[in-house]
Amino acid sequence: MKRWIPILGVLLVVQLALAIVVYQTRPNYGAFEPRAKLLAFTASDIDGLQIDDGKGSVQLRRKEGRWVLAEPADAPADSGRITRLLEQLAKLDKGWPVATTAAAAPRFKVTDDAFERRLTLLTGTQQVARLYLGTSPGIRKVHARPAGDDAVYAVALETFEFGTGADDWIDRRIVALVADDLVRIALPGFMLERADQDWRLSGLAAGERTDSEEAHVLASKIADLEVQSLLGSEEQPSYRQATPALELTVAKRDGTELTYRFSQPEHENFWVLRRSDLPYFFKVADYAVKPLKEATREQLISQHDGAGGTAEAAAPSPSAPPATTPEENVDG
Repeated sequence: MKRWIPILGVLLVVQLALAIVVYQTRPNYGAFEPRAKLLAFTASDIDGLQIDDGKGSVQLRRKEGRWVLAEPADAPADSGRITRLLEQLAKLDKGWPVATTAAAAPRFKVTDDAFERRLTLLTGTQQVARLYLGTSPGIRKVHARPAGDDAVYAVALETFEFGTGADDWIDRRIVALVADDLVRIALPGFMLERADQDWRLSGLAAGERTDSEEAHVLASKIADLEVQSLLGSEEQPSYRQATPALELTVAKRDGTELTYRFSQPEHENFWVLRRSDLPYFFKVADYAVKPLKEATREQLISQHDGAGGTAEAAAPSPSAPPATTPEENVDG
């Protein structure tokens, strides 16, 4: 029995040594505060955002309270979307790290040389924060590493929200208008003018009345027009803007007149739009332009009869007695 005592003592020492090694080499999660913010910045202080994917990049700037693209120069960006994303980034907590060493970062694609996205937040020319986005561990999750931090975190973001093309950030409602601000719309063959809250066709003949509902629908389609993408500020021969297929003009309450020129590139099913007040060419979907191109005066007339009376007057009332002829009034 005594000879086992030294052996057991040696085993105990070995176990203690192994325990010490494991304790010293395990990740030190005690240094992490899961409720700490992933990035230290205030969203309203940020006026510059650069997004890289390793192949291309996009730069966004806030000017005079609105976000714009650096290229094409000062093209309006979707300010609301950018503001929401910055606020989302500012609210992100770190949570528990999924890795804590610099050696693990390449596996999650969050290094200086390999990343899915690199977000650089600026105030003026000063870098405020930088975040690397990499692989995804699941739905609406992405591995992220703040610059200067070896730890990798899984946060509630999606890579596709941070595109690197101008079309990913363009304000698709750049040509949209407030419908109530419009007072006149001129299309080929007819003109609509606002009368109080209703629209009225100009030059109505006797017996004609404007279909108010159809007129409002048409005005809304023009006011709510959205673009698909930005084609740039340089006109291309393929746009065929010299021979537009449709031109329309709208007048606003403040006296401003805007002309829309739509052309269709050969063998394409989209339209190119140039509006008189903007220095850009836009791509617009066929389904958005087709109702404007096919609109006719006849579609906006709710009633019309050839005798000059209204359609309602021309039709006898079901409850009225039948009309009699002079012959029927002659006695026997």
